[in-house]
Amino acid sequence: MGSKIFPNLLAMILSVNVLINSGFVECGLSWLLKIVNLPIELLSLIITKPISGSASIALLNNIYTKYGVDSFYGFLSSTIQGCTDTTFYVIALYYGTVKIKNTRYALINSLFGDLIGIFVSILLAYLYFSWNIYSKML
Repeated sequence: MGSKIFPNLLAMILSVNVLINSGFVECGLSWLLKIVNLPIELLSLIITKPISGSASIALLNNIYTKYGVDSFYGFLSSTIQGCTDTTFYVIALYYGTVKIKNTRYALINSLFGDLIGIFVSILLAYLYFSWNIYSKML
């Protein structure tokens, strides 16, 4: 069983390391977060979470260390971590193990679910923190 999983797992780990260490996230997509006033670490979490759960946990820990666990960014990143899944990991590992070749619809639907989870997480975080600020003023 381990010999069937190893090539898929190795390819996934290699691609995650190339994506994180290439600087693509910091240079290429930083303008996107300036629009909604979110830190660059959050974009790294959003891009890394569908690929690798353990790498996204490490990024989540960096966000906790930099901004704090009870901060807006800590709450938002925790919500994103809980609302999304490791899509490429599941498809590469589990579908590759049982030799399913046509993963087009599974990939599209899973990434769409991750995208909806990210948008709902951002909406809920803004609503939660604006409600807390409003209720403290009363």
